[in-house]
Amino acid sequence: MSEKSKVQLAVEIATKAHLGQTDKLGANYIDHPLRVHRNLLTHPEFQALDAQSKDDCEVAALLHDVIEDSGTGVGSQKFTKEDLLALGFTPRSVELVVLLTRVDGVDKDDYYRAINANPLARLVKWADIADNLNAHRVEELDIEDAERLADKYRYALDVIPLTAAGLTWMSLAKQHPLQTEPLGASADREWEAANESAEAESDLPGYSEVYPEEAPEPEDSWDEEEG
Repeated sequence: MSEKSKVQLAVEIATKAHLGQTDKLGANYIDHPLRVHRNLLTHPEFQALDAQSKDDCEVAALLHDVIEDSGTGVGSQKFTKEDLLALGFTPRSVELVVLLTRVDGVDKDDYYRAINANPLARLVKWADIADNLNAHRVEELDIEDAERLADKYRYALDVIPLTAAGLTWMSLAKQHPLQTEPLGASADREWEAANESAEAESDLPGYSEVYPEEAPEPEDSWDEEEG
C-alpha cells in the first residue's frame, strides 16, 4: 500500500467511524478531522518532516477521534487500535492515534504531557486545537461556551506550548475557512505545487497559498471539541 493510499484509507475509515455523528451545530462530524488534516498541512514544522513522518501525522490527524468516538452514531462503525493495525496503518501512526485518544480516568495533565513528549503528536494536537478555536466557529457560540473553550485550550497550550513559528501559524489557522477540499491525488498535487511556490516567498505559507481555489465557507459549522 502506498503512502498516498494510507492517507486516503484514513479518510475512508474516518468517514465510516463518524457516520451519523454531528457536531454542536448539527454539521457532519467528519468535517472536523478533515479540517484538522488541512491545518496540519500548513504547519511549518510538519513541512520540514521526512516523508514517512508526514504520512504518519496525516493518518493520525484524520483518525485522531476514531478510537474514542467511533460506533456512537447511527450507522457508525466501531474501530479499535487492533482494527487500525489490521488495516495496514503503520504502528507509529496508530500509536499517535492512541496518544491523542482521551481515556476515562486519565488526568488531563497526564494526557497533555504525553502528547507534548511526542513531536508528531504535538503537531496533530495543535492542528486539532486550531480547529476547535476557529474564529468562524467560535462566533456561532454563546459567550459562556466561547469563554469555556478559550480557557480549556489556553490551558492545553500551556502544557503543549507553541514555538514562535507555531504562534504565527496558529493565528492564521484559526482564520481558515471552514470548507475543505476533498482529499485525493489531484488535491495532493495541487497542495504540493502551491507549497513549492509558497516556500519561494515565505517559510510560513498562508491558507490561500496552500488551497488557492477554496470554496466559500458555509454559514455555520462546529465540531464537538475533543481533548
